Amino acid sequence: MLILDACIVITFATGGYLSVIEDLRLHSVCIAARAAGEVIREPGHGALQRAIAARRVTLETIDLEIDAEQQALARFDSRPAFRNRGEAEVLALALTRGYIVASDENAVRKSARNELGPSRVVGTIDLLRWAVRENRLSVAAAAQTLSELDSGQRILSVFAQQGLDVREYLRTHGNG
Repeated sequence: MLILDACIVITFATGGYLSVIEDLRLHSVCIAARAAGEVIREPGHGALQRAIAARRVTLETIDLEIDAEQQALARFDSRPAFRNRGEAEVLALALTRGYIVASDENAVRKSARNELGPSRVVGTIDLLRWAVRENRLSVAAAAQTLSELDSGQRILSVFAQQGLDVREYLRTHGNG
């Protein structure tokens, strides 16, 4: 299961590309209730509500009957960066249920890597790479989509600084 934070939903929905995530065949997709509550502006709010109504994204929340989930939420809530925010519930659900975290926020990504391991955190470039792997986007379409997303310029800048070509990355990593 892939669990989304508000940031990733807003990024893809604002560009009109939430379907890239919704239609994944590799993973089922969910969002934490707190994170969904943070997606309040259009077009993100409407796109997310339509995805939930169509059951392409499920809404998940901490189960108050399960002590481990309550304890994990309390632990992440105790951190100033996550206090009473959707990210705390995203991380708690990922920790206790084995989900993969989808986020572009540095604090979330760092916590997820430290708590869950590097294989359980993904960002925009990974989601586009998965769409290429599933033959739902061509490499050119994925690169174009990346350039149109609000996080895209930052990601493209990081690739350029490292001397990497994003199309080559999508091509060579998209099928593996």
